[in-house]
Amino acid sequence: MDFPNEKKITPKAYVYGSIFTLSNRLQLLGDRRYKDLSLKQAFVLWNISLYDDYFLNLHDIAQIVGTSSQNVKKIINILEKKGFAKVGRDEIDRRSLRVALTSEGKEYYLVRGKEEEQYMEELFTDFDDKMLMGLYQGLYKLMEKTDQELGGK
Repeated sequence: MDFPNEKKITPKAYVYGSIFTLSNRLQLLGDRRYKDLSLKQAFVLWNISLYDDYFLNLHDIAQIVGTSSQNVKKIINILEKKGFAKVGRDEIDRRSLRVALTSEGKEYYLVRGKEEEQYMEELFTDFDDKMLMGLYQGLYKLMEKTDQELGGK
């Protein structure tokens, strides 16, 4: 398929639209790679695993993965049913739910993590350091900007 000519789409519009398309493609590819979990479930699991035994609350996880607490709660319920996560009440604020990985969840991601590292290498094979850092810096700036617009930093 031919792309619209440059008069119809600016580089900024291309980047903006491509982020949505790329997100959908990455999700499709990820869902194919994971047998036990969807890519979104695996992404939540991976982010929780970054915090070792610290019990994150649903709001923290939602901020980290960029979605609502309600969406995270649905994903956490699935992870809990599959034995990958455990949910408990905060000892100080009993209204707040804290989430941590079970030993099964930690083990699952240790194994999957090695496969994901290999996939990342394959995905970015054609990127030299300069290209990768440019993409990293641009995405980082976009993340900062959207965080500001959402009322963050």
